[in-house]
Amino acid sequence: MTDFSNPRLPQEEINVVNARPLADFAILAAGTMALAAVALLVLMLFAQTIARSLPFSTEQALAQRFFVPDPASAPVQEELRRIAAGLLAPQGLPDGVTITVHYLPKPVANAAASLGGNIIIYRGLIEAVDSENALAMVLAHEIAHIRHRDPVQALGRGLAFAVVASTLSVGAGSQLVEWFAGSAGAMTALSFSRAQESRADADALAAVATRYGHVGGAEAFFAEMQRRMTTQGRSDAVPTFLRTHPATEDRLHRLAELARASGWSASGELTPLAPVLQAIRDARSAASEAN
Repeated sequence: MTDFSNPRLPQEEINVVNARPLADFAILAAGTMALAAVALLVLMLFAQTIARSLPFSTEQALAQRFFVPDPASAPVQEELRRIAAGLLAPQGLPDGVTITVHYLPKPVANAAASLGGNIIIYRGLIEAVDSENALAMVLAHEIAHIRHRDPVQALGRGLAFAVVASTLSVGAGSQLVEWFAGSAGAMTALSFSRAQESRADADALAAVATRYGHVGGAEAFFAEMQRRMTTQGRSDAVPTFLRTHPATEDRLHRLAELARASGWSASGELTPLAPVLQAIRDARSAASEAN
């Protein structure tokens, strides 16, 4: 029989446990993030491998609806495709891989390699080059990306990231998946690794040397971009390991070193832009003078 005649107070801190909820939460969160990072890396590598084995015809079918011909741009596109055609043989494209160049009249000094062998050249890029040689270097660079199937690998990495993101945030992940699967913007926003960019530069320089007999003017676009950044007070000094594209100064240095090592002349007669392309540059100059 229990004796209640001499009640005692409970021991102090009887409900206190030897636990650190904030520290435990931090450890759990860190572990979750580490697992997610490992899963993302494995999934991205797997996705790249699978994507690269995708038949090029399937890649073309995926991209077809995003690239609608623009009759107004036909004369410019025809000239861009002529220049690109002269760069295909030196690149040695795999059987069945084709290139289609598109022109977008937007003031963006850029170009993009996309799925299905599609290359986009923006008006701003044509305004920034002063010879066919400089334009050919950019076109050859984008052709090299397609030769190595970089765009479809980039899409595979992006989809893998979206899948992992969907496990952490259903809303954000599903939005990413929908954007990659159904947005034309995704076709021109594919990013490549620094190694892929450097390889494309090397392949492009070799193609230009074969096509024109020298590499004079090949660096002109990158030099112009560096000049613009300096003039506008911008910096290209972001640490290399944080960049996708190589820093412009490093890029110019590597191109010069590659030309010397390969015995390619860095000077030679430059091929002027065709009248249809020069007219774009002239219109830009006239607009600048008017302002």
